[in-house]
Amino acid sequence: MPSPFPGFDPYLEDERFWHDFHQTFIVVVREFLNHQLPPRYRIRIEERALVMTEPPEPSQRFERVVYPDIAISRQAPQPAGTATATATAIEVETEVAADEPVIVEFLAETERRQSFIKIFDRTNERLVTVIELLSPSNKRTGEWRTAYLQKQFSYLGGGVNLVEIDLLRQGKHTVAVPEYALERIKPFYGIVSVWRFYIRNRFEVYPVRLQERLPRIAVPLLPEDKDVVLDIQWVFNRCYDLGRYGLDIDYSQPPPVPLTDEEKAWLEKLLREKGLRKAESEGT
Repeated sequence: MPSPFPGFDPYLEDERFWHDFHQTFIVVVREFLNHQLPPRYRIRIEERALVMTEPPEPSQRFERVVYPDIAISRQAPQPAGTATATATAIEVETEVAADEPVIVEFLAETERRQSFIKIFDRTNERLVTVIELLSPSNKRTGEWRTAYLQKQFSYLGGGVNLVEIDLLRQGKHTVAVPEYALERIKPFYGIVSVWRFYIRNRFEVYPVRLQERLPRIAVPLLPEDKDVVLDIQWVFNRCYDLGRYGLDIDYSQPPPVPLTDEEKAWLEKLLREKGLRKAESEGT
């Protein structure tokens, strides 16, 4: 089942789908670009890991895997004639209260990972280009955002081309291109930014709008080599098919992100035409 949207599907911003989509997207981008890259280049998928430490809250539910020292189970009936151990009867008090424990709260640690792409020049093992798909955690105040911005800064100062794909509506402005420089192309849903290390004062920007297909972008290599083209819509469609997201998404409900009035009206009309949402008169 293909996505009902001509471009990005805002329902994928749901946390139930995003991590899986992100990981699949990176793998499919490598598959797509490998067919175009000259032999001197290689693509590698790398991961950024961060251990998050969160203090427990009364309303927070923790789920931990526990391996018990003592288990209570039902013993299967033994065949006639099978020798069994004789249990010794022990008298215990049954109407007693447990002793008062000492409560010890702990800091919960969870490791999270994000994948991204690096393109190397294999002749001298030089890192040439990095391709990042932004996640919600990159755009929220916190350790993930700080870690991402530090890495972004190192790329901009380290002679590396940087391609940032931000398909997300929610969160802070995060791509390297200054936010004020995007005013003249607003409104947009997301943004794709391409920065070439050898043209330091210029960004190539592709706006992402719900009503339009996702762009084909030029991915830079070394200055002497021709760009390769990344068709983000093709990659998105492939990821949507592989994830079979259409079987899980309930398009009769509003998307998990805020939309403009124009986007809401367009989305409502589109989903009705696709038979995924009833008209208001039909639902009453």
